[in-house]
Amino acid sequence: MHHLKKFAAVTGVLLAAPIAHAATSTEVYAPSYLSVLGMYTFTDIDGLADKPRQDYIDHGVGVHVLYGSMGEDGTGWGYELGGAHEIFETGSAVATDFYRSYLDLNLVYSFGDRKTFTPFFLIGGGLAYNDQLPDANDDWSGLANAGLGFVSAPITDAGKIRLRMEARYLYDWFQDEYEDVRVSAGIEIPLFLERTVEIPELEEQVKVVEVSTGLTDTDGDGVVDEKDQCPDTPAGDRVDGNGCTLPQIIELKGVTFEFNKTRLRPDAQTILDWAVEILKKYPDMQVEVAGHTDSIGSDEYNQKLSEGRAESVRAYFVEHGVPESQMTVKGYGESEPRDTNDTEEGRELNRRVELRVQN
Repeated sequence: MHHLKKFAAVTGVLLAAPIAHAATSTEVYAPSYLSVLGMYTFTDIDGLADKPRQDYIDHGVGVHVLYGSMGEDGTGWGYELGGAHEIFETGSAVATDFYRSYLDLNLVYSFGDRKTFTPFFLIGGGLAYNDQLPDANDDWSGLANAGLGFVSAPITDAGKIRLRMEARYLYDWFQDEYEDVRVSAGIEIPLFLERTVEIPELEEQVKVVEVSTGLTDTDGDGVVDEKDQCPDTPAGDRVDGNGCTLPQIIELKGVTFEFNKTRLRPDAQTILDWAVEILKKYPDMQVEVAGHTDSIGSDEYNQKLSEGRAESVRAYFVEHGVPESQMTVKGYGESEPRDTNDTEEGRELNRRVELRVQN
């Protein structure tokens, strides 16, 4: 990735990161449910003798169907709305059984999410219709109840059906009022299961798009085409700031010295700074800093003077970050003039320093 971005900076491409694919995730729905329970009721056998439930009625059986909802996370408070029908057996061939039907609404508090074993308690009430002999005694009445129970973890993979058991205390205001204890057992069926949905997920993906930036470097020499004066430089050549191959002898044009001096002139800084950049760009390039003089003076004196001038240039390079190991110093005295020594202008050109590439 890093190399691709670097390539983009040179050749003029754009990196983009679009959506790659969609990942599977789970969305949870409210745990509403339907319960079907079988009931067994322990009746109010201590009732008065003139009540339609005579003392020989000791139990009742029935069925209770209810709808419940526990909210989004399945814990805490919820509600249940149900309907039930009971038969109270007399156990006598000459007596008539009695019946009770009712609707109830209860608040339920669950101590869990109903996905594992979950205890609960409930409290509420409803409206009952009691069918008893004689028919003149049939009537509607209010009732209240409170209870405890639990649901199990799912016992089936399909439908996530759970077992449910509970016990309730019921208070019925019919006639002179009855108090019953009822136990129930059955199943609880979730109505809205967890569903698996597809949710888009972002993933970085590199896309290369050609754009026009003006920073193209066709010959790969490190100089963009817009500034490259030698656009067809052979691969691997060392080049100057114009993109042209460096010669074996690099003339530091403008780096000249006063007569009989080794001190650099102020106007030499620009070309020396350019040379510093070249040496730093190619740290494997070994160079000889070669010093030269004009012909005025003895050969021995000019030899020492040329060495001093080369040393001045080397010291400038070292001061500006070029390693000493990259350079050697040599003085050539007056032996290699580049112009005539018969004029002042020619002698000034001969007082110079060059870089000679060694590898």
